[in-house]
Amino acid sequence: MRRIIEEAGQTFLPGTPVMITASDGGLKAWDGATVALGIAGFSKEAGNNLGALGVLPTAAVTPPQSLTFGSVPYETSAKNIGRPLFNDGRIGLEVAVADTVFQGQVGPSQTILASDIGKQYGMTIDIDGHWYVDKTKSTVGTNTVCTVVKPDPEDQSAAPRGVYFVITGAASQVMG
Repeated sequence: MRRIIEEAGQTFLPGTPVMITASDGGLKAWDGATVALGIAGFSKEAGNNLGALGVLPTAAVTPPQSLTFGSVPYETSAKNIGRPLFNDGRIGLEVAVADTVFQGQVGPSQTILASDIGKQYGMTIDIDGHWYVDKTKSTVGTNTVCTVVKPDPEDQSAAPRGVYFVITGAASQVMG
């Protein structure tokens, strides 16, 4: 896992494929279109919607800021504290290198089959902001970014969607 400075205005969910911006090195949600060297990994945290690249509004004056959200019932002065405990202007990600296997799902109306092992597919964001392996994107070199390793053995449903996958070498933005 690595922590990289976050681009301004990022509001993605944990588990989002992310990319490193060439111009400034900031991490942002993958655009869904850049196939060649497009995915650095998957975020372990939600985007923090920072006002500037990797810098909290008061970072020059104060230490990293505690992340708080919402309210605590019957405790008017209390705050919920998120993880990580402090926002240092960086986002944690699992790096998409050859030996990192990720777990996900195929699309809502798709099922994973044993015959999918070794096949390359693309990824698509669902209306709820979560990403899935999309079996309809199967044109290698054009819209594929991941290779199926195996179906998820824990998914015992009648129409299994769970899948283990790796990011293809051509799509991986980070080396080693």
